[in-house]
Amino acid sequence: MIGALCSFAGRAHADGKLVIAIYAPNAPFESGEQRYGFASRLAQQLTSAGVAAEAKGFAHSSDFEAAAGKEQVDFAIVDGVYLGERNAPWPVLASATIGGDPSARWALFSGLPGGVFELSGKRLALAATGSKDNQFIDNALLDGELGHHFGARQPSPDVVSAVTAVTLKKADCVFAPEFAGRGLHKVFDAGRVPNPALVQVRSKIAPEVVEKVRKAVLASATTGTFDGWKSAGADPYRALGARMGSKLRRPVMAEPPVVAVDPAAALQPAPLEPAALDLKDQFWGPTGAP
Repeated sequence: MIGALCSFAGRAHADGKLVIAIYAPNAPFESGEQRYGFASRLAQQLTSAGVAAEAKGFAHSSDFEAAAGKEQVDFAIVDGVYLGERNAPWPVLASATIGGDPSARWALFSGLPGGVFELSGKRLALAATGSKDNQFIDNALLDGELGHHFGARQPSPDVVSAVTAVTLKKADCVFAPEFAGRGLHKVFDAGRVPNPALVQVRSKIAPEVVEKVRKAVLASATTGTFDGWKSAGADPYRALGARMGSKLRRPVMAEPPVVAVDPAAALQPAPLEPAALDLKDQFWGPTGAP
């Protein structure tokens, strides 16, 4: 398998074609073929713009990392969660958009009624993305408030498979982009997560080629879940990585303000002024008088 992958990459570079890979398990594509098709259309658009390219798809982070380490990938469409877990190790050229937004709102979905506390000990399905999947769920999405809340955590190849597991009652709940969880009960809003990004994986690419690729991608049209690309950097993905860090709760020590008190005024009683009390409302008038 590795040998075939190496020979493929060697032929691609020998033919003068750039390899555009895709690894995006949290992007809501219905299948691996649809995911590869998204990368393939982008490669065709780059070719039309004068940059010969072809697509390559990866289903597992280990395979993608192995190919990237052997310089068999030039550019890649990489999962936003994965980039957050890895602290965005490659230059980010653009982010995929949904409705013009480079991030998507995520939520916790379930096939069961009730709120988040009713899901204590229940089975959580998740897309297997990288080595920090638990930190992504517990800290970035749950804000460190519900550690060890769920029971078994069931990894799936991608987020659509994880949602399907809940639909088929093979799991009880799942974190997913809002548009991927249709048909399930939305338990609560988990905040925004950046969409996949186009990154430069191989460092030894001429700057003018990188710029040409970037401009061609920003000008390209997309179909399906993503509707375009927006120029971006690594900051949103590194911010997501920072959210994955453990949350330390400390009480806030509030120091009361100093209030000046005049001792003489405090000890001097207030002056008393005699006054007649109005007691008319305290008496009943005579009734039944002739």
